[in-house]
Amino acid sequence: MVDFGSHFAGVSAAKDRSRWAERLGAALSFETAIIAFGIGIATYFAWPTEPNIIVSLLSVGIVTIFASRLSYPWAGTVAMFAVLLFGFAWSAAHTQLMSPNPVAFEQRMTVNGWVSRVETGGRMRRLSIEVASVDPVPETGVPSKVRIRVGRNFSDLQVGEGIRVDAVIGPMPGPAVPHGYDPGRRAFFDGLAGTGFAISDAQTFEPDLSRLDKVKANVALTRHRIADRVLKASPEATAGLQAALLTGIRDNIPEEQTDNLRASGLAHILAISGLHMGMVAFGVYVVASMLLAAIQRLSRGRDVRKIAAMIGILAATVYLLLSGASVATQRAYIMVTIAFLAVILDRRVLSLRSVAVAALLTLIIRPEALLSVGFQMSFSAVAAMVVIFRAWQDYRPRRRNQGLRDRITSFYGSLFGTSLIAGFATGGFALLHFGRIAQYGLLANMAAMTVFPVVMALGILSLIVMPFGAEALPLLAMSKAISFMLLVADWVSGLPGAVGTVKASQPWVIALYGFGFACACFGTLRSAAVGILTMLIVFAFWALAPTYDLRINEDGRVSLLTASGGVTTSLRADRYGRDQFARASGVSGVEWTDYRDVLAQCDVLACRFTVMGSTISVIEEPSEVPEACTDSDLVILPSRRAGPVAKRACEALLIDSESLRQSGGLHLRLGEPIRLTPISSDTRRTRPWGRGA
Repeated sequence: MVDFGSHFAGVSAAKDRSRWAERLGAALSFETAIIAFGIGIATYFAWPTEPNIIVSLLSVGIVTIFASRLSYPWAGTVAMFAVLLFGFAWSAAHTQLMSPNPVAFEQRMTVNGWVSRVETGGRMRRLSIEVASVDPVPETGVPSKVRIRVGRNFSDLQVGEGIRVDAVIGPMPGPAVPHGYDPGRRAFFDGLAGTGFAISDAQTFEPDLSRLDKVKANVALTRHRIADRVLKASPEATAGLQAALLTGIRDNIPEEQTDNLRASGLAHILAISGLHMGMVAFGVYVVASMLLAAIQRLSRGRDVRKIAAMIGILAATVYLLLSGASVATQRAYIMVTIAFLAVILDRRVLSLRSVAVAALLTLIIRPEALLSVGFQMSFSAVAAMVVIFRAWQDYRPRRRNQGLRDRITSFYGSLFGTSLIAGFATGGFALLHFGRIAQYGLLANMAAMTVFPVVMALGILSLIVMPFGAEALPLLAMSKAISFMLLVADWVSGLPGAVGTVKASQPWVIALYGFGFACACFGTLRSAAVGILTMLIVFAFWALAPTYDLRINEDGRVSLLTASGGVTTSLRADRYGRDQFARASGVSGVEWTDYRDVLAQCDVLACRFTVMGSTISVIEEPSEVPEACTDSDLVILPSRRAGPVAKRACEALLIDSESLRQSGGLHLRLGEPIRLTPISSDTRRTRPWGRGA
């Protein structure tokens, strides 16, 4: 019997969809909507103050209702604006939901909680503690999680143990340079409320954990136990890298290996992301497909590819948990899961639509991921490869019965094409974020990545046989393959000009470049042309942007670059900050010297030097301010606060400890006039992740 009610309801729904499609037109395709959603997220993070969530959501509703009453082409344009507003509102709501109650200022407190992570790299250990209670409770509330530094003689703790410890906890640090990487913002969205150091030994106890916390603790403890077994069973030279590839714990990788991998363009193997997840999940999928196909009764009655896809999703889930479920790994897991769902639902696996869906899900779960270099580089690489390989499949000649020679040529051709496309797609973002690029990255990837599938296959095999105590042999074979990769990295990093450096960019430059890249990949030929033109214009503006001449950190340490190298007031303090200052200027490998030895003329109370025609005085006492102001262009009083009378009477630019504390330090462009840029902007201090920093 025909269900006429359902039939007419289906017809009515189809007509409604058709009517909406006619209204929206091409102005709001799925890909365009995702770009608009991303622009809304970027607008939220660039907003000068924290917006009101209620007002933001009401704006979304009003614009949506307005769009529903319009016809083509205005309906699509207004609807796109509504999606943009939704991205803005959702980011604001997500920030409030994720707030870990960050500590506003440094204070002593007694922390009760349980250890969720132990980091052993470097001279001191670091413990991440999931907080149950603190005494006294900060004004911002009980922090969700804190990280403390402990000495080597501190109690040896394991993940999942309860801990009570006295510690000094302060806010997370902000960026080291203006518009630079913001560790405080990342920590905020990772649930980390503050950092500090222990001032007493730990009291341990059995914590009363919720079911979810017990699962987290057991997963983390399993990861550390597996990492310990890998470190014990593997050769010492490669053990740290093997543990990192299998568990995501990178505490034991030698610094020299990390530097060589970065300089050679192979640093991407350190971060468990799409490459690792893809090899694990699709490797399991291929093996499962072959084994299931060998069972004739099953393969004749079922599509074994779909069963293998379910097994692949399970393998990806296990690897996600085992590797620590970082943001990059979560992105890769979403993309792999969508690819397997496409197999199960008989859809095309490699398509821009699947990439767009993965990007949308990632941004809904973690809107802040849009600002991360990992998100931008991973999705740009995948999108570019899908576009190029889809076009190549349409035009390449069809061949059958390929011989061994053709297969080898095809393999290396695919490897070359993948490395070239991914390199070009991610190279722009790498330059904009890091100001450096591996000049021979293509060469290193062509040589080293031939064995990387073998590395991951042997690593997964070692995990499978680990419960039986048989992991030593596959880990030894894995070490041999990794040794070849490290040999390539060492050789390439030693080539002349292996690392190229350029000056740093500003956030708006990265945002505009990302918008142009998205238009080039997801739009029509016309929008692709607009996107490419936008990317070229961005690089032109970036090339013309000026750099800074002088750095003053929040403690008053002065650093500047000269033709012969770097000069600073303190060789011990502000090492990371002044290195970032040099990189932002497009200079790397700077040898820093004390300014008293090469530049400044000093007495007991002050030092004076001249750079780029500007005379700068660094004084220690407020009583010296009047005299310094008479014959200097810039006066720095790093350790004291200048009085209001001295400030008004000073003809030079006067910077004291109070202004440095408020600004988080300053970068200056010397000239007439001297231009100041605070390291921690006023805008940042109004946002939840910057208050108190």
